[in-house]
Amino acid sequence: RLSEEIYTARMNFKPIVGHVYHFYKDKNNIAILSLIAPEDWNGRCPYQFEATVKLLADHTWQVLSENNDTN
Repeated sequence: RLSEEIYTARMNFKPIVGHVYHFYKDKNNIAILSLIAPEDWNGRCPYQFEATVKLLADHTWQVLSENNDTN
């Protein structure tokens, strides 16, 4: 499910195998994939953090950390 959401997420870049990304949802529940980590927003993140993920060689996503407070 998470992989499907990530592939339909808005992003302004092409994900590269082996790189780490951060998955968020905006106030309208729109999925966003970002290069910016939650801690890099200086407490002003405009999105709800969902997970930190890494793109694997088979083009699946490894979840490195997840926000357990989401529904």
